[in-house]
Amino acid sequence: MIGKAYVSTFPFYDNRTGSMSFKNRPVLIVGSADSRDYVVLPISRVTNQNNLDSYYDVPIDTADVPLMNLRQRSYIRTHKQSVIHAGELTREIIDFRAEYRDIYAEVIKRMEEFQKELISNAF
Repeated sequence: MIGKAYVSTFPFYDNRTGSMSFKNRPVLIVGSADSRDYVVLPISRVTNQNNLDSYYDVPIDTADVPLMNLRQRSYIRTHKQSVIHAGELTREIIDFRAEYRDIYAEVIKRMEEFQKELISNAF
């Protein structure tokens, strides 16, 4: 499972309704929390560019990842890690690690850097 991109039912805060809601979104599985839970990174369009992190949001253009079938430029959000249950994974998209090894390596590098910064700032 690690390294694969899936469609997942993902929670988000809906500004229009002022409450939590759910939508299907692509995620990249980067770890296993236990036998049925996975650590994932959301893959998002990020329509409001002010919400982008210039370093930790890794851009992926449609031409660079054609097997993902993205409609427009998206971002792998390395600083927005979540843990989800396997039951929230609805459909495998692609083995991202196998198909896009260089992009995957960059994502893992930035995720590691974020974790180190997070831990450093905790002290």
